[in-house]
Amino acid sequence: MNYAIKDFLKTRLHLETSDEKSKVINLKKNSFEFLGFTFKVVRKGKTRFGYVVHSHMSRKAKTNTSNKIKEAIKVIQKNPCVETVWHFNTVVMGIQNYYSAATQITTDLNELNFYLRKTLYNRLKIFRTDANFHEMTKTLQKRYKGYKSKLYKIQSMVFVPIYAQKHKTNLCFSQETCNYTAEGRDKIHKSLKAVSKRVLFSIMKNYIPNRSIEYNDNRISKFIAQYGKCAVTGVELGVSDWHCHHKNPYHLSKDDTFSNLVILHESVHRLIHLKDSEKIKKLIKALKLTKKAKRKDKRISITM
Repeated sequence: MNYAIKDFLKTRLHLETSDEKSKVINLKKNSFEFLGFTFKVVRKGKTRFGYVVHSHMSRKAKTNTSNKIKEAIKVIQKNPCVETVWHFNTVVMGIQNYYSAATQITTDLNELNFYLRKTLYNRLKIFRTDANFHEMTKTLQKRYKGYKSKLYKIQSMVFVPIYAQKHKTNLCFSQETCNYTAEGRDKIHKSLKAVSKRVLFSIMKNYIPNRSIEYNDNRISKFIAQYGKCAVTGVELGVSDWHCHHKNPYHLSKDDTFSNLVILHESVHRLIHLKDSEKIKKLIKALKLTKKAKRKDKRISITM
């Protein structure tokens, strides 16, 4: 790293730098890797300052991604069922979500798709059958609308297309986001609505075999829509303390649609299904439900 820059960072900004991880390079001549991405400046237009940054998945990221998808394919080969294809889909969608920030993500995924086609065909040719777009769940149809690719399925679960991801522009840093103004604090609170990635990953990974594909799909969408919080108490939910509740009982409605589901804390879900008045009073007291929360609880319970 340039000594002048290193000195400035240390004396003026009080930041320590690592010689191994930090360097100054000319992005017009060389590329730079950071967190699985490769960056390089390329000319755009004919003006003197006509340059733009192109970002790709790094070579190491492509190798790791290819290995992850191959492992998911091997799992399907050993146990060809809805659950293993679901796992494959979550792996692919996780990769697509993370690397969507790369400007050349579609090109990179097309390259990976080209090399993985043989693996998919050779290992799964006796198990998979042709599928069409409308056999995907509504959530996946919304995500992959506009992509025309050959689709396959095992049983009723359709494989998501590996290449189908466009570049997404990340939100830029804003100096307005701070603790010192009402507007700044409001922006911070809004950003805190993001769902815990650890919990969301656990939900996506754990497919419920005795439930429909629509239910498995919509419970994830509902969890995200509620920002990972209980609909009644507003408490942030963890990996094992939440339940997905049918507003209209499934045994009567057979309805797994998004609008019929609600995410609740395990204790609140238990409260809704209780019939013993004494136990209900004790649980309400233990949960310390506010009047507003009680009204929400009644609205959910009425439809039972």
